Amino acid sequence: MLSDKVLKAILEYLNLEENEEFGIEASKYMRRINKKGIQVYIPSSDGWSSSAYLNELLLGKVKMIKLPFVPELNEAYYVSDVTSPQLFYKITNYNTQHDEHRITSNFSFRTKVEAIEKSKKILEFLNREAELNETY
Repeated sequence: MLSDKVLKAILEYLNLEENEEFGIEASKYMRRINKKGIQVYIPSSDGWSSSAYLNELLLGKVKMIKLPFVPELNEAYYVSDVTSPQLFYKITNYNTQHDEHRITSNFSFRTKVEAIEKSKKILEFLNREAELNETY
């Protein structure tokens, strides 16, 4: 069992929520982290069971694959937006066509920090492209 303090530190370090499902590059099975530690879901088994890889995740020896955030109906979420001065906006999921597009395009995020990080990556890419085009 993980203490609340250790669990909070691990989740913060890995940028996860408790019980948020994620993949690992070397495995086809989903995992999650909670007070019981890291768990794996194997469809042919009886639900979630203990798993290895926590140390490897923390040390960067295996790559975590985060799943796109899918907000529940009427749940607020953050959207990456490079045209906005704050680089994000907050919106509520009403399951509209626009919500579906933002979610399937990986522009929906649980936190504004994640949305801002995505916007910054996009802007960095666009700036590199612009610099390359200027040199040719």
